Amino acid sequence: MIAAPLLRRFSLAGLLGAGLLVALSPAPAGAADLNLPVPTAVVYPGQSVLDKGIIPMRFTVPGEQLSSYVVEEGMLKNRLARRTLLPNQPILLSDLKSPDSVTAGVPAKLIYREEGLLITGMGLPLQSGSAGQAIRVRNTDSGVTISGIAMEDGTIEVSSQ
Repeated sequence: MIAAPLLRRFSLAGLLGAGLLVALSPAPAGAADLNLPVPTAVVYPGQSVLDKGIIPMRFTVPGEQLSSYVVEEGMLKNRLARRTLLPNQPILLSDLKSPDSVTAGVPAKLIYREEGLLITGMGLPLQSGSAGQAIRVRNTDSGVTISGIAMEDGTIEVSSQ
C-alpha cells in the first residue's frame, strides 16, 4: 500500500523532470503580464541604474504588488540604487533613492529663518542626506553639533528647537 503512492510521486516527478507533464493551472487572477525595465549589469548602491543600462523583460506581477515595481524607464530618472541590483531582475521602488543633496564632509550653507530674521552660516554635515531628510551638522564657527533638514539646493535649514 505504501509503494503505490510512492510510485505515483516518482512517476509524476519523472514526467515533470522530463518536461512531459504540463501544468494546467491558470495564471493567478489579477496578475499583470508586463515588460519591466531591468538592469543589464550589476548596479551597486549609490550608482545610477540608467548609467548601467536597462532592457525590458517580461514578468507576471500580481495585481496587488504592481505598485511596488518600477514599470517604466522614466521612473528611474534621477534615482540611485539603495541596494545591489542584479541583472535581469525587476526593480522594486524601495530599492531606489534620490541622490543626496548634502554630502558628509562637504561644507554646506546653514539657514535659520524666523519671522523677519534670516541668519546664515557654514556647517560641516556629519552625514549625507537627500532633500527633506534630517541630518546632523557641525557649525564651523562655534563647533556646536546641531540638527537640520537638507534642502534640494544643498543648504541645510536649522530651527531653534
